[in-house]
Amino acid sequence: MAVIRKNVGNSGAEDRFIEIFCDTFGAEKGQYVYLQYPMVDIYGGHCSIDFALKMPDGRVAIEVDGNTWHEPGIVSQEKYHDDLLKQNSMVFEGWKVYRWTSAQIDRNPERIRDELVTFLGQNPLLQYIDDSMPVQYGKAIELMDHQEEALSSLAKMRETDSIALLYHATGTGKTVTAVTDAKNFGKRTLFLAHRRELVEQAMGTFRKLWPEVTVGEYEGSIKEKGAFVVCGSIQSVSQNLEEFDPNEFGYLIIDECHHGTADTYRKVMSYFHPEFTLGLTATPERTDGEDLLEVFQNVAHRLDLKAAVELGTLVPVRCIRIKTNIDMRDVRISGFKYNTLDLESTIRVPERNQLIVNTYCEYTAGKPTVVFCASVRHAEEIAERFREKGVEARCISGSTRLTERKQILKDYEAGLIPVLCACDLLNEGWDSPHTEVLFMARPTMSKTIYMQQLGRGMRLSPGKEFLMVFDFVDNANLFNMPYSLHRLLGIGEYTPGGMVLGEKHQVKYDQDLFRKGEKPEALIDYPVHMTGFETVDLFNWQEQARDMISQIAFTQMVDVQSETIERYIRDGKIKPDMEVPVSEHKSFKFFRKETVQAYAKQFGWTLITRDNMKQIFLQMAETMTMSYSYKPVFLNAFLDCMDESGSARLEDVADRFAKFYEDRIARGLLAEKKTCIFTKGGYTRHDVERLILSMPFKRFEDMHVMHHAKQLGTLQFYKALYKQINEEDLTHIREWCNAGIKKYFG
Repeated sequence: MAVIRKNVGNSGAEDRFIEIFCDTFGAEKGQYVYLQYPMVDIYGGHCSIDFALKMPDGRVAIEVDGNTWHEPGIVSQEKYHDDLLKQNSMVFEGWKVYRWTSAQIDRNPERIRDELVTFLGQNPLLQYIDDSMPVQYGKAIELMDHQEEALSSLAKMRETDSIALLYHATGTGKTVTAVTDAKNFGKRTLFLAHRRELVEQAMGTFRKLWPEVTVGEYEGSIKEKGAFVVCGSIQSVSQNLEEFDPNEFGYLIIDECHHGTADTYRKVMSYFHPEFTLGLTATPERTDGEDLLEVFQNVAHRLDLKAAVELGTLVPVRCIRIKTNIDMRDVRISGFKYNTLDLESTIRVPERNQLIVNTYCEYTAGKPTVVFCASVRHAEEIAERFREKGVEARCISGSTRLTERKQILKDYEAGLIPVLCACDLLNEGWDSPHTEVLFMARPTMSKTIYMQQLGRGMRLSPGKEFLMVFDFVDNANLFNMPYSLHRLLGIGEYTPGGMVLGEKHQVKYDQDLFRKGEKPEALIDYPVHMTGFETVDLFNWQEQARDMISQIAFTQMVDVQSETIERYIRDGKIKPDMEVPVSEHKSFKFFRKETVQAYAKQFGWTLITRDNMKQIFLQMAETMTMSYSYKPVFLNAFLDCMDESGSARLEDVADRFAKFYEDRIARGLLAEKKTCIFTKGGYTRHDVERLILSMPFKRFEDMHVMHHAKQLGTLQFYKALYKQINEEDLTHIREWCNAGIKKYFG
């Protein structure tokens, strides 16, 4: 097959938005973004969301619109109404919806960046979209007089289930049973309740029954999150999820779990991924008629692939890797997405399309197969190649008419159409237990998209022993390598046709048979010609970056300007531990934690963490002096104008700031030194704003205490800091400011 080179071109507004997203939050956050997320409106019509995000408190939809695509005076009224229906459907389903136009992205990327931070936060907690995974499996157990029976039932349940509901009308037996079961399980435990008394009661029970481990409290200002057992209030934990790793607890106990449909419980249960979850309640039925166990299972995080296969919820998976000669090494990336035109021009070639068709004819002819394609045109071209070979294949996508789409899917399930060539539409919201084979012909750097596609074929069906996945492996470089099944699962050794998920039906191979050219009996049903074992390169920079610190995060950890770190990197004084090239002149840089610590020590920078940022800020506020820096006056003015989210309009702060000096002048008091604009007079509000930003605010910005959203015209406390500041702290800050002002002018 000939080597194909890309054509360089403009990839459009969506590609530019991705660049803005990565520049704002870091490229490592991109692995959680779902592109062209399929959804169904309230009438059953299919459409897609440009960018979908999952956060602990809900889902976020981001739409990038063409400049004239949604104006009723330009597009058809039908198209305009369809767009309104799509947005209304998203809001109805609980999505937060944010929209920008191509013109905004082209002309004012700084404004988009400011708005993203305002809407999502400086460091948003993003999660994988796991819709294709099954919900937790569990049972309800009534606690009778014998706790031993309940403990035995819980231990037996864990062999097949991952969640349980323990109920009893009266007494404290539930807590004792839960603590004893957690001790028997032996993993780090998180106990959550909605009242302080319940938290304190649980702490006492843990200390009495499990004295060998440390027990900590996480409630209000007490945050002992390093203990082996953490007992906390649901409110405190839900507000500080970023302080926890989703996988750090093996056992999760939710007391009074009949509150489980509340947003705080949903937020926490979908965030943590324990091996076992236990809900405690006085009654198994909710007064509003909902079945509590079903609610509890759906609120919790979804099962992962390995657990679902081991529990028999999904079928085992085998894999064959088909190598191509397509050269993807020069395809540009934007952190988590291939450049649209680069990818399209690289893989939409006759030779690669023919290889897909030939593979089907050789390996899986007649078996119900879904081919995942990179675009509608790509899907149409491959379907046409199949038909030329006499195989009835149909293309299906979001642009396929609803009636036609329903008929195609019906014919496929009936066996009248053996092959579906799909683009996006079938990633989510469509299940076909009938499907036995998946062709992964769409290169993607999105773990979410690959998992969604894989989930389409893993449903159980009578007589279906496994799913066969064909990965089409193109030549790529270290940093733009697409996902494959082995990279997804972290399996470094490839056996042609071998089982990659599922111990129950594990296929074992005799290497001597491969060397002799003989086919193992387990592979008779697939004519595999490839022999031997192959090592798969599992390097995944996105996974590595999860445990590293991006350049963006680096600048937030030390009390120096981002321009300083940028200059030090450019001059070679700071060297990243991993550098990811995304284009000829741009790369993303990542650092190990110890590297950042070493540079901070070398250059005398203060390291700022979530644990010490409040202490550093309060210490600075207590010891700061005026000394022609205006800091106390500025802080007072900011606090006067600050709203409940920790934000204030710059123009309001400037007016309050100026009023302080104008009041002094009106009372015949000294305003400032002769060079000060208030002493000289003739100033404008713009002059005051410029003074604030250049003098007092700069210090707070360098310490990463505050952020200036230039395009929005606001000054904001960093959210992570503001969440830790209470009313008592604000009172002290004002006292220190007033004392500093009095001392300066006294």
